[in-house]
Amino acid sequence: MNFPLNRTTIFFGFSCLSYLILAPSTPIELSALLKIVPILFLSFLAAKTGINSLSVHLLLALLFSMGGDVLLEIGLFVPGLSSFLLAQSLYGSLFIRYHSSWSANYQIGLLLAGASLVMAYVMWNYAGEMRLPVIAYLLVITFMGLSANTSNIKGVTLGAAVFIFSDSIIAIDRFVMEVPAADWLIMISYYVAQFVLVSCVIQKIRDEAR
Repeated sequence: MNFPLNRTTIFFGFSCLSYLILAPSTPIELSALLKIVPILFLSFLAAKTGINSLSVHLLLALLFSMGGDVLLEIGLFVPGLSSFLLAQSLYGSLFIRYHSSWSANYQIGLLLAGASLVMAYVMWNYAGEMRLPVIAYLLVITFMGLSANTSNIKGVTLGAAVFIFSDSIIAIDRFVMEVPAADWLIMISYYVAQFVLVSCVIQKIRDEAR
């Protein structure tokens, strides 16, 4: 899957950078709006492909992602986590629609499962009263990653892995220890993950339309 440097990529990158630079010095309402601009742009690109079951599935995942973005930005962690749980469930069920084989790329699948087990152990010991909702989310995002890994949609495994990395930084920074430049690491990897996932699914939609 190639991601050429075109106007779409440049605008997406500019909107992501705008949030990262401006958010710390803007009112919370404005920073929440800036935060979802890149995902709104991806939603526009998805809608442009035409309305069908696959694009609607993708748009719902993006909708709940935006809900999670706003809720986390205003400090509502559990509702934000719940919204992202729904987004990951939608992504996972979308990839299951294009399931090829559970044995496909099994080495990557084992790596994802192993990393999730390690994170579950860490969260169980460090997340305190939040351990159950955090581990529930971890199970769902692992399902999303494994579903992407066995999907025949090219490139989504990379997007899923970057998404898992982003959420792992959130969990470590919140519950275990302060991560240097956490905000930038989290948001850059999150935006990259969404861009890769959406670009790959859009390409699949276009391929099916031919």
